[in-house]
Amino acid sequence: MNLQKHFEKVRDFRVKGRCYHSLTDILVIILCGTIADCSDFIEIYDYAKDKKSFLVESLGLFLLNGIPSADTLWRVMRYLKSDELEKSLQSCAADIFLNVENKHLIIDGKALRGTIPKGKKQALIQVVSLWLEEDKLSFAQIKVNKKSNEITAIPKLLDKVSIEGSIISIDAIACQKEIIEKIISREADYLIALKKNQGNLYEQCSEWLLKHKKSLASSSQLDIGHGRGEERKIYLCQDLRFLDATEAWKELNSIILVENTRIIKGKVEKSQRFYISSLKDENPEKYAKLVRGHWGIENGLHWQLDITFKEDNSQIKLDNGALNLNIVRKYALFLLSKEETKISIKRKRKKAARDDDFLSSILKYA
Repeated sequence: MNLQKHFEKVRDFRVKGRCYHSLTDILVIILCGTIADCSDFIEIYDYAKDKKSFLVESLGLFLLNGIPSADTLWRVMRYLKSDELEKSLQSCAADIFLNVENKHLIIDGKALRGTIPKGKKQALIQVVSLWLEEDKLSFAQIKVNKKSNEITAIPKLLDKVSIEGSIISIDAIACQKEIIEKIISREADYLIALKKNQGNLYEQCSEWLLKHKKSLASSSQLDIGHGRGEERKIYLCQDLRFLDATEAWKELNSIILVENTRIIKGKVEKSQRFYISSLKDENPEKYAKLVRGHWGIENGLHWQLDITFKEDNSQIKLDNGALNLNIVRKYALFLLSKEETKISIKRKRKKAARDDDFLSSILKYA
């Protein structure tokens, strides 16, 4: 296990000589507690007290002044620079992080609903994450500034990581020329949802695709089960000569129509979605896979954070606390996902809390 080695790279913000506990010890305790089904710092403190022998004898922590208090754990998460924590965890998965050639990177935002002030609808904290679909790893994130939005956060997120050779998918909020130019300048490809707020581009692309779809390359997929059925059809057009609105968009080589037909308990629901892409692949199934894969961030990351880790119950909002905990939860999720036992993430967390050997088997991926 290289966990301590990676955490030793994190610069300590505290005053040297006035600290009772090693920063590395604190970070390992927080990660282990998060893996082992703890939801807050008091639970992490209780866990560490119960598992002190394991932490010292098996994981090699020093704990010269005992277990750090819940308040100490909280202060470290509150004031630790998020970029420092992020880089240390990226180094744990460097073989994945540095090799994104031909891989699918998904960017999406998530509001931390536990930070919604009473009587308000908008969360105080929103995090935009980058999710590597093939490896089920979120290795970069950025907190949206209070007076900003995802549109300004996405370019900053792209600047934090190596994306060369990857395929980046984002929802319609990123359908902005500046964001597309940023992706292309970093030698990556894009697949971005197209909605009516793009005016002329949307009108031309949607009308052309709907009018000519019968003559376009297409593919379909049918899923049936549990009282419901869904057919997804995708149409691909790469002849854009008659769509002058596409000329202003950097490396726009393909436009895509996705039609979904759902039957749930006898009720039929239909929907249409449109996408633009820099890809030149002529196989519509390639785009179908990317469209389906884009929702992996909802099921594989956001759902797990909300339901399994109860992130939306956390009301921590001061300084860097919320983002740092978000980073730790994501890394805990990655390690739990790498462990090969065929049980749910929720059950793995509970087993890790009971079984030190099982927790050790999870940490070996760090």
